[in-house]
Amino acid sequence: MESSNVADAMETVADGLRILFIAPAPRAGTVQYTHNLANALAERGHRVTLVTGIGFELADYPRMYQTLEVFDRYRPRPLRLLRFLWKCLTFRPQIVHLQGAQHPALYILLWAMLRMLGSTCFVYTPQDVLPNSLRPYHIRAFRFLYARMRHIFLNAKQNEALVIDNFGVPSDRITVLPIADLTAFVRKHVIPEPPDIPPGKKVVLCFGLIEPRKGIHTLLASAPELLRQVPDALLLIVGKPLMDLAPLQRQLAELELHDRVRLVPEYVSFAQMAGYFSAARLLVLPYENGWNSGVLASAFGFGKPVIATRVGGFDEVVSHESTGLLVPPKDSNALAQAVARLLIDGELYARMAENVQVAARNISWEAIARTTEARYEDVLGIGGDCAVSQARQH
Repeated sequence: MESSNVADAMETVADGLRILFIAPAPRAGTVQYTHNLANALAERGHRVTLVTGIGFELADYPRMYQTLEVFDRYRPRPLRLLRFLWKCLTFRPQIVHLQGAQHPALYILLWAMLRMLGSTCFVYTPQDVLPNSLRPYHIRAFRFLYARMRHIFLNAKQNEALVIDNFGVPSDRITVLPIADLTAFVRKHVIPEPPDIPPGKKVVLCFGLIEPRKGIHTLLASAPELLRQVPDALLLIVGKPLMDLAPLQRQLAELELHDRVRLVPEYVSFAQMAGYFSAARLLVLPYENGWNSGVLASAFGFGKPVIATRVGGFDEVVSHESTGLLVPPKDSNALAQAVARLLIDGELYARMAENVQVAARNISWEAIARTTEARYEDVLGIGGDCAVSQARQH
């Protein structure tokens, strides 16, 4: 076994790694992250396959990796599953890279099946540290899963302590990586679909999944003071809802600001997304808690300053007074003052917009792929024998 792994490692140096990504959800940030990383690794000479859900939203966009649409949240797909297993047997991935924190039970099942391949190493990028809908068994499932991963990739430094404390992961098995622009392909391959916005409006955009932790009620509470200081502001809240919208709709009705605050509760197309980001003067992320944000990375990609709360590792990305403004969570007045200041102060806005473009160029998928590749090599036979290490662990 050891000699075959060494031979496989030597083959890797010449021919690139065989990498299998698994990202079950076919839409939104996790699969977009995986798409960009898979492309960047393929550009570096590795052979990459992405296994995802049916209805993969990036199927029509240029990519250098193979895809298999296997998972269906509504019903089992045995033929697709068999095709996936056959792919694993013929592809013989050296790395299986799990993506996302929404499906721990599925990942444990896949680990149990795919570990039979022998020399495969499993690594994990949870994206969010915990699922959107936390269930009683999730913590135990994650502890089991983390214990069997050879390396963990996190997207915010603050998440490192959470993973170490809650799941017992040694610090030497963790790498923190930034998130580059998830939707760079939108600006390259999509014609923006402009939203219907009256001329002269200063658009403040809150974009992404609508869920309790995002602080939307705080954003709505900030609207009266913001609009008092900036009467020509227009607040747009756009995203698929993962919560009951009735409380937000009641709050909006009580504020009587329907013509100046728009709630668009839907998962928009990439063309619509490009239209919203292009129209926005700035992005606002009023999170109450969280782990990271692909929306923030996309905002930088579109050259937009960001106003965010000091949670989710946002202060690791947004440089206060340079690329945006940081405010405390759940503080509607501080949020209103920050948004108003950036809309009113043209000199400050121009400086921040320029700094954002520089910051965006400094975080590239190519650099992220280089670091990821190095960690892959660490856990393979190019610096160690993964199969032997796993045998000792289990």
